[in-house]
Amino acid sequence: MLNIETFTDMSFGTNSYVIWEEGASKAVLIDAGMAVGSILEFLESRGLTLEAVLLTHGHPDHIVGAAEIAGETGAPVYLHEIDSKMVEMMPPTLLAMLGIDKLDVPDEFKPLQDGQVLELAGLEIEVLHTPGHSPGSVSFLVDGALFDGDLVFRASIGRTDFPGGDFELLLRSVKDKVFVLDPGTKLYPGHMGPTSVAWEKRANPFLTGI
Repeated sequence: MLNIETFTDMSFGTNSYVIWEEGASKAVLIDAGMAVGSILEFLESRGLTLEAVLLTHGHPDHIVGAAEIAGETGAPVYLHEIDSKMVEMMPPTLLAMLGIDKLDVPDEFKPLQDGQVLELAGLEIEVLHTPGHSPGSVSFLVDGALFDGDLVFRASIGRTDFPGGDFELLLRSVKDKVFVLDPGTKLYPGHMGPTSVAWEKRANPFLTGI
């Protein structure tokens, strides 16, 4: 059984998820917001070793804690290479918009690609390239749960006005990669609470009819 612990930072409302198999001693972190202390304390309290940090995309509110967590745990950090290049060239204006003075990034990002299956912490994690919110946005499919970053929120979608955003591409990502999944698939977004494929097909005003 997949266990999921959610950490939401109070600055950006960004969700970070620790996931692990029931009874396992290793875990994976999906996205690394500002709740670093709480994440590290939780791992220690549960006796969990962090095997990897998986980033859905390269926007600062999702990666701001990655370098510190990687430094404390030794876990490698994964990010789609399109967004890893974006991080390298992060415009100061974007950081300023988010109130971040300086962004520490990991020494290395391991690349992600569409259709890749990662075997980490006893879990099989399928990588889906789901651009639109950013060019290198990905979603992670694990045991009937999709961690979709800022692609689909409950009754909403990710914004597309940041550099590299593309509204039509986001809709296509949802149609081709998310709405083809089993309707019972739970969606764990980068902000707000969980939802499901079935609910979003039926009730999301941005996605009806796509």
